[in-house]
Amino acid sequence: MKVSQSYRQLEQCIDDIQGRGKFYFTLDDIKLRLNLELSAVQKQLQPLLKLKKIALIRKGFYAIVPTEYRKIGAPPVTYYIEGMMKTLKRPYYIGLLNAAARYGAAHQQPQKYTVIIPAPVLPAIKKTYASIAFLYKKNWEEKDIVQQTTDAGYLNVSSPELTALDLCYYSKHAAGINHVATVLQELSEEIDDNKLVEVAKRYSSLMAVQRLGYLLEFLGFPEKVLPLKEWLKSQKYHATLLQSNNKTYKSKVTGNDWRIIVNTEIESDI
Repeated sequence: MKVSQSYRQLEQCIDDIQGRGKFYFTLDDIKLRLNLELSAVQKQLQPLLKLKKIALIRKGFYAIVPTEYRKIGAPPVTYYIEGMMKTLKRPYYIGLLNAAARYGAAHQQPQKYTVIIPAPVLPAIKKTYASIAFLYKKNWEEKDIVQQTTDAGYLNVSSPELTALDLCYYSKHAAGINHVATVLQELSEEIDDNKLVEVAKRYSSLMAVQRLGYLLEFLGFPEKVLPLKEWLKSQKYHATLLQSNNKTYKSKVTGNDWRIIVNTEIESDI
């Protein structure tokens, strides 16, 4: 059976995109490049999908799969997330355990990729070769985001200080407060005590600040939180639970400067 000219053009087009260092494309990209109808493009893509040369990530957006990732079904999320968010015209940053991992604080490689975005809602991506969760934050400061280079471009990643605060705020999305403590033990090396105060001042939740201060002190890094503790004294803050989802805990006694109600036992895995 002869390979159609349009199919050869499609393969050549995708090879050209990859040759320019991009590992993603949209249906609209191909439609414009080859001057084809959308239905024709979709039909021509089917054989490439079956051969795992490309992978559908979300409607209209595809990843190009290098040979070494064909068995998995798609390249790592870092190869295409920047392109996807640009296509959607959405600000974002990589956060929580994925951000911590990029600073060498990955106790174990996260199975799910966490992307922080402002509203409106984006549905999670749940595929065998791509698992991406979107968490929502009203706003953040660009100065708290680090642009990191990758093999396929760059990524927006939360700074070590913002990562630490987010871990304490979204702990249930980071495998729980005990796992957060384990990650913080390694991440603490990257945290600057003075930068931490500045980020805390901009952060939307004092509860996260309190939890982070308590945990770092508990883990044996009191010097990291001395400036933070001094700043917190000037704020109006209330007693808060260490583990937010354990609200059946009755005692309101804190016994610490951070006014943390210790309603769970912290056991770091390190």
